[in-house]
Amino acid sequence: MSFLIYGASGFTGTLIVELAVKQGQKPVIAGRSEAKIKSLAEKHGLKYLIFDLNNRENIVKQIEKFPLVLNCAGPFTRTAQPLVEACLAAKTHYLDITGEIEVFEKIKSYHAQALKSKIILMPGVGFDVVPTDCLAKLLHTKLPDATHLELAFTNVGGSVSHGTVTTMLENLGNAGAARENGVIVPKPMGDKGKIIDFGKFKHFAMTIPWGDVSTAHHTTGIPNIETYVGVPKLAYWFMKLQFLFNPILRSRFIKKQLQNYVDKKITGPTEHQSQKGQSFIWGKATNTEGKTVEARLVTPEGYKLTAEASLRITQKILDLKNVAGYQTPAGLFGYALVTEIKGVTFEKEPS
Repeated sequence: MSFLIYGASGFTGTLIVELAVKQGQKPVIAGRSEAKIKSLAEKHGLKYLIFDLNNRENIVKQIEKFPLVLNCAGPFTRTAQPLVEACLAAKTHYLDITGEIEVFEKIKSYHAQALKSKIILMPGVGFDVVPTDCLAKLLHTKLPDATHLELAFTNVGGSVSHGTVTTMLENLGNAGAARENGVIVPKPMGDKGKIIDFGKFKHFAMTIPWGDVSTAHHTTGIPNIETYVGVPKLAYWFMKLQFLFNPILRSRFIKKQLQNYVDKKITGPTEHQSQKGQSFIWGKATNTEGKTVEARLVTPEGYKLTAEASLRITQKILDLKNVAGYQTPAGLFGYALVTEIKGVTFEKEPS
């Protein structure tokens, strides 16, 4: 039995479907919009299902014949919980491509139930968080007594999808986060900033609440984690004043106006951007004695990597036996997982 891709008609979902078909796979695709899903299914000769996530019994009925569901429908703060709960009831593996800390933490809370249902729950099987999770695992392998972990990424030549911007709007006006002494704590967005050497260039980066604040702790056990993204310095200084605008940014009216703009204007990276774009990732682990190890990773453009990584992990999980519970990509498959994807290289690997 093939697996199910939910949210298949979105930008990233479509990329995943197209790559799956190119690889000779025949997933069943699903979503809420019959017009979009049917068109995509007919284009690629695939079977399809139409259902929303409002009724748990119906979700279970739709997915119970599949061994695995790959959820591509964001924002995942809305879609993950109903699908996870249905997967637990249906005894169906659950994967998604989220990068939201609260979603990782929520799904992790179902670990005991997943063990009982003998299924794997693995959120974050795309650019969020496969390459950074693998880098974290590598650094911890080289410095097992590390107490602090820093991870950073920046993109060159890419763009963002409609779904990604919608998720960003959902979180507009909210605080950032880091992990301190094993606990996730709120921090101002852009709490810290510094120049990071990404290998081919140096770039200013600031702290953001990336998914690794949750997942890297699960993968490595390192208790103090900060995550950075490359930004113009002007954006960093704007973030220092964000607290003045947060009440406005959180208002429903402002978010609705911004969402209307996104719906009209934002699609995603072009084919050229997807083929030529790259992501640069850096990480550093430090122990109590001040010893450090650093590593760098270069990957294809983020959405392209998401398609490749999500399908590779899907197949790996379908091939697994006797593994269950909440899992992270590198925690289950090791740091070399990301190097199985064409175009990924460790530019600097600690000895």
